[in-house]
Amino acid sequence: MRRARTMRPALLIVACCTRVDALQLHHHKTVRRRDVSQKALRLDQPLLRIGNKVTNWVPAVGAVAGATVVGAAAVVAGGYGLYYAGNLVAGANLAGPDWAKRRVGQLKAVGESVSLAFQDLQRDDSITLEDTWAPCLLEAREDFGEWRGGPAYTAYRFKLKQGSKAILPLELGQEVTFVGLDDRNRPVRASFPLASGRREPGYVEIVAPAAGARRDARVAMGGCTPDQKAVVDAFDQLQAGGEAAVRPGRLAFQYEGSYLPITKLTCFCEEAGALPIIQLLKESLPRGQSTIDKASVFWINGDEDDFALYDGLEALFYKFARKMELACVVDGELHANAQPAGSSDEGKRLAKRKKTSDLVFQRNSDLSGAVEPWAPGTLAVVAGPDHFVDQVVSHLTLTKGYPADCVVYF
Repeated sequence: MRRARTMRPALLIVACCTRVDALQLHHHKTVRRRDVSQKALRLDQPLLRIGNKVTNWVPAVGAVAGATVVGAAAVVAGGYGLYYAGNLVAGANLAGPDWAKRRVGQLKAVGESVSLAFQDLQRDDSITLEDTWAPCLLEAREDFGEWRGGPAYTAYRFKLKQGSKAILPLELGQEVTFVGLDDRNRPVRASFPLASGRREPGYVEIVAPAAGARRDARVAMGGCTPDQKAVVDAFDQLQAGGEAAVRPGRLAFQYEGSYLPITKLTCFCEEAGALPIIQLLKESLPRGQSTIDKASVFWINGDEDDFALYDGLEALFYKFARKMELACVVDGELHANAQPAGSSDEGKRLAKRKKTSDLVFQRNSDLSGAVEPWAPGTLAVVAGPDHFVDQVVSHLTLTKGYPADCVVYF
């Protein structure tokens, strides 16, 4: 472990007098996550669509190149493909690890439903903070995933100074805004999707692209804003116990349509866009928690190394296999025309999305065919950089008949 090099004390950066100590990087622990390329059967023929339900997708008869999950399938053609990661066919005879994972997931889902029921009967002793800056301390920083020989992401966990029972007043899908000091003691500020649960007391966790070439590449293609990079660059200089400040950020999940109730979610995400989707599904899929009875998730990335957050979605699938479909798509040309994002997070994606070409769907007819046309009660949720969101929204509104107010963006 390299010795931390202490710099001069931080300046005041918010009205509540929160300080951020600018310190040198400490040693990062790297945790290897499972390679998503080993999570699917690779077939030499496209998937067949059987019946009227998404749950009845089954693999075509073809040569199997390798597998670790029974009932999962993948189609690979050129630089892109369609991965059905863990899609279990209703009524199929399951065996081995897949059967066990589903049964364990179902038990966890039942346990969580019981826990939620008891929570409703018990007194909630958490303390909801005001919608203002809350001082916090860096508790842990951890690299995980793998990208071109290095880590893919870094998770930052901050402990709220108000105590272990404190929670931020966050709505479903709301981001958190952090402020810190850069290496010149200048305040830097940006909003991030929440990686921890919004009702989990005592701490806040976010995830960002790992420092170095990985982070620079995400900024260049619009997957990370310059403001976000500046903030996490500052966090990389913090030693454990270093201070920052956090408050509720941008409200992203806002449905203003007239088609109620919402009974089906069709979700599209790219890379870390999986985080707000995971948050949404965690709260909407448990029995009795919402009107949602079906959720389809299409996770589209440019490379197999970009699925480092796979475990979170896989865990949800095995808990709610009858409600949820998960399709992981690899498209090597996804970011061909990507542009850097703007510097400001404020007001991001408030305007209507541009009607642009839906090249990712044109390149992959299986993906296009897997997305069902809009029906009343269906809401599409899209999370990712602007060029990704534009392609998805164009396909939904121009090809699948989605009304503009039935598509929301993170």
